[in-house]
Amino acid sequence: MLYAFGSNGSGQLGLGPNVGDPRTPRLVHFERFELPSGTLRVGNITHVTAGGNHTLILDDQNLFLGAGNDEDGRCGHHSKILESPYFRHVNLIPQTAQAAATWSASAIADEHHGIVSTVGSGESGELGLGREVTITHDWQAVPRFCPSSHRVLRLASCMAHTVAVLSNGEVYGWGKGRKGQIGLPAEDVWSPRKIEGIPFAVVEAVCGKDFTCFFSSPAEGELLVFGMGKNDRFGVRAKAPTAVPGWIQVAASWGSIYVLKDSGELVAWGRDDHGQLPPPGLPPIEMISTGSEHCLVVTKARKVLAWGWGEHGNCGEPTDANGDVKGRWNEIEVLGTVDRVFAGCATSFISTKERPHMARDGR
Repeated sequence: MLYAFGSNGSGQLGLGPNVGDPRTPRLVHFERFELPSGTLRVGNITHVTAGGNHTLILDDQNLFLGAGNDEDGRCGHHSKILESPYFRHVNLIPQTAQAAATWSASAIADEHHGIVSTVGSGESGELGLGREVTITHDWQAVPRFCPSSHRVLRLASCMAHTVAVLSNGEVYGWGKGRKGQIGLPAEDVWSPRKIEGIPFAVVEAVCGKDFTCFFSSPAEGELLVFGMGKNDRFGVRAKAPTAVPGWIQVAASWGSIYVLKDSGELVAWGRDDHGQLPPPGLPPIEMISTGSEHCLVVTKARKVLAWGWGEHGNCGEPTDANGDVKGRWNEIEVLGTVDRVFAGCATSFISTKERPHMARDGR
């Protein structure tokens, strides 16, 4: 089952129509849909990615769904619906293995062929489809950049840029690049461009608002931050270590970077004016997810903790007068056994291992 809380102005939590910003987890709704093989049920959620006002999810059956603002097609539904308050099926062939979202666009990579497709809108190259394409309501394949013998291991996006990590250790990027977040020259990039100057084979990358952080294999743990231009006031680049060996998961918010080590320690640096960085005294962590300015974790004791900027309820209750959970955490409770957590633009999601039944009216 999937629970959601936080910002819901465009129905991006998939909770149904006329639901505000819940401060406690509520069960997500999936619109019923029929295929030739019968009615599908959503399985265990494996991936959630969020743009400014839309959300995409993948399950363990390669089922792909979207909810929220769809006025420019960013949810990929091939319809004239401007807003979907339920998670609706996105029919894609071949099957999707990776998904990422900028503020107003979505990107997917197929499972076997290294083909990336995009949908939605962007004025700085976010679609990767060339200067002449700033909006598309239908999925379009970006110019081929992945060799046929390799795969796209990872897609990562933030506000206005996307990077793709290939199985040969190369990285390509497109979108807004004026701060150097997708390499040199520091300019907007309208079609996938190879990012040069990384002295190791990349296996993972995370994107913030104006930066990208690249990681080598966990054994060496090398990392390198590109971007921020001349304005690195939170030390995203200046405070970055040269290596964090033994990492098992990495993440980024708009202005911070997080590295979870196999010991359960969470290493982080960057912006902390809303309490985005880990509070003192955290118990050992098993899993992390970061949103725009907040963090969700699952502890080794299977507790869900949240902290950071929580004005929309995305960190649960209570918050301080500024809407922050700062220097401490909230424990978030849901029914069932917690499987994974996901965070977006002031949105939070918690999946449990049970499977929801998809009612005919979406409720």
